[in-house]
Amino acid sequence: MLTNELSTQNINNFRIWDGIWDDELPCRGIIKSHKQIISWAQQNGLKEICIAEDDIQFAAPGAFSYFIEHTPTAFDLYLGGILWGSIHNDQTVTDFAGTMLYIAKKQFYEIILNLPEDKDYDRRLAGLGKYYVCSPMVAFQHSGYSDNRKRHIDLTPYAKRMKWSTQ
Repeated sequence: MLTNELSTQNINNFRIWDGIWDDELPCRGIIKSHKQIISWAQQNGLKEICIAEDDIQFAAPGAFSYFIEHTPTAFDLYLGGILWGSIHNDQTVTDFAGTMLYIAKKQFYEIILNLPEDKDYDRRLAGLGKYYVCSPMVAFQHSGYSDNRKRHIDLTPYAKRMKWSTQ
């Protein structure tokens, strides 16, 4: 599924990271998985890093290019889409669910790396930075088995509420 999505978007320069699993608290494994990538970006002096989760679903061919071409200038996280959250007129959001595709800036790495690991990653990010959502949104999550929820999740109702790109 992931390699299909990347191929459809003509994304050829990427690295796939092994996820970190935590049987006791799955959300802790998810946060640690994101943190390992942010830590690597910080150690390698990257000004920003783009992260996509393995269950990403792009809205249409060309969606990733649209996302990159419309990156705002000043932000902490730039999100390709969200499952939940109130998006303001300027495309900012302070509280959201969904980290299926985002760019994190260097100045925000330490905030992410210091997040407690006892709640969902996106829940821990609430109100900590300047977050922009791509308009129209270009990414969503495939419905399917959720490691975090330990069951099948149907995301179709969320998708119907969101404005999608049809690039």
